[in-house]
Amino acid sequence: MPEYRSNPPSHNTGVGDILNDVDKDEKLGGSIQSNRGTERSTHGPFLAIQNFFETQQEISDLYNKKLDMVDVVANEVGFWNEETCNFNMDWNDYQFRANEAKEADIKDNPKPLHTIHTNNLNASCFKWSAIVNCSSRDDKQGGELIFRDWQPPFRRDNYGKPIGDEKSCQPPWINELGTLVIFPSIAAWGYHLVVSGGFKRVNINFRGPSFK
Repeated sequence: MPEYRSNPPSHNTGVGDILNDVDKDEKLGGSIQSNRGTERSTHGPFLAIQNFFETQQEISDLYNKKLDMVDVVANEVGFWNEETCNFNMDWNDYQFRANEAKEADIKDNPKPLHTIHTNNLNASCFKWSAIVNCSSRDDKQGGELIFRDWQPPFRRDNYGKPIGDEKSCQPPWINELGTLVIFPSIAAWGYHLVVSGGFKRVNINFRGPSFK
């Protein structure tokens, strides 16, 4: 695989939703990805990477919006964009949120960050969203991620009956510390009720010119 530089993707001035702005050494003929993480799971335009951030220092730096860690996420989103949707992006235009949910918080009616309608066709908009789990699953009960178009992790009920399709469900580690999840901003998402404890997550949403 060609080696990618660690610089964040630069601004794309191309026409239409075609990404030409991932800084690379040569044109790729196959899969595009960085070397981070221990396992990857995909479902259409959804991507989850286990242990994308492996050290507590990196996770803390990201939560505190250290730009080099934000760049690491932007790079990965850029790789995934080129492999999938090829959206025209402005990687310098993004929204950063460090979220902390507490007991009884809930967002179980999944909603997209961006919806396409006649009033916003000519405006820049969010196109890619990234979520990083910044706390351990041991810190909470509940609060699992919900995606309308990606079913919850495969499991078996008390009678051993399978629930979900193991091949198309979210991976069992999607809510673990250090996991990165990338998905289009038009995809509806949320999280289950936090029964006890709480969680920390970083949300980074990347904008681009209006859809063509």
